[in-house]
Amino acid sequence: MTFQLVCIEPKELTQYKSDMQEAFQKGFEDVFGKTDAVILPEKDIDQSVNAEGSAVYKAVVDGEMVGGAVVIINESTQHNHLDLLFVKNGVQSNGIGKKIWFE
Repeated sequence: MTFQLVCIEPKELTQYKSDMQEAFQKGFEDVFGKTDAVILPEKDIDQSVNAEGSAVYKAVVDGEMVGGAVVIINESTQHNHLDLLFVKNGVQSNGIGKKIWFE
């Protein structure tokens, strides 16, 4: 397995957000049951992606996007934080989330 964490291309953002929403929705519903509510609205993703200092990464395994993370980097204070992290549905339980976290 070849793993990379690379910056997302603007043309990939729509699919990235869709994959993230699907992963969050399924994760919630697996624990709490079916819901009509949207667990991670697009406006929340946009807020993170467009935040000052945001860095948006996709996780790639063998050439396929399998997840990602949004990190907020504050250059002046060096107080950085992970805003969002997800693993795409269908590829969980393969250590991908852990690899994203460690990167």
